[in-house]
Amino acid sequence: MDIVVYVSNDTDRQQILDLIGTTTVPDGSSIRAVNLYGAELDGIPAVVLQVMRIKRSGTMPLTVVDEKPVLSGELPTAQHFHDYLTNGVQAAAGLVDRADSAVDFPTASRMHISMFVSDLNESVKFYEVFFGQPPTKHLPDYAKFEVLEPPLIISFNPDRKPTAGGAVNHMGVQVKSTDIVMAMKERFTAAGFLTDEEVATPCCYAVQTKIWVGDPDGNRWEIYVVTEADADEGCGVDCACYAEISPSRVAEGLDESKMRVSL
Repeated sequence: MDIVVYVSNDTDRQQILDLIGTTTVPDGSSIRAVNLYGAELDGIPAVVLQVMRIKRSGTMPLTVVDEKPVLSGELPTAQHFHDYLTNGVQAAAGLVDRADSAVDFPTASRMHISMFVSDLNESVKFYEVFFGQPPTKHLPDYAKFEVLEPPLIISFNPDRKPTAGGAVNHMGVQVKSTDIVMAMKERFTAAGFLTDEEVATPCCYAVQTKIWVGDPDGNRWEIYVVTEADADEGCGVDCACYAEISPSRVAEGLDESKMRVSL
């Protein structure tokens, strides 16, 4: 087993070296500390670049076990090293960063619906009357209402034309931390669902961490937390909001008590 802790300053590197000095490392395994401060782009390992691209910021320190990123944004502890060396690492961490919501709302979670519209300005005018309030965001290619009662976020995208009767882009549930997103992913995985994830990704003019899951008909649902309330990027043609997703069905024999867990 090869454990590498990538850091960006000498202080963190020395702290890891001190920790390594107190750790019993079995034969055939190794633990290293690598300071990447000042490194040229071609000198940064691919696994580090991959996490940097996903997270955009806060990657370092980054712990990698056998080329699998398992901890980001904080230094590992003696317990981390013990767990890695004892239990091994089967896969990269699903979410290598934890964060709380950058926006506040009074409920524990709230529903989200994203719709395609044929005329964004006309839709905004309609929903201003419907909800009795102006939009929270209104840009040339995007609009969003955040409604307290009922607790709802509804957004509109004019990029693709709706069919007769309207069209739903995707639906979701906004929560207040990445811990909840991860807990939901574990629950979905236990049920046999197929999930996709995005970590600290600019989308819909905010930075979000989320998982995607498709219902049996392929309707897209997201569980997400907003980690930065504003961003320059909207939804481009290659945005996950538009991507097809594999339908999921509950696995045979699943304990129903595990299906009823509150957010």
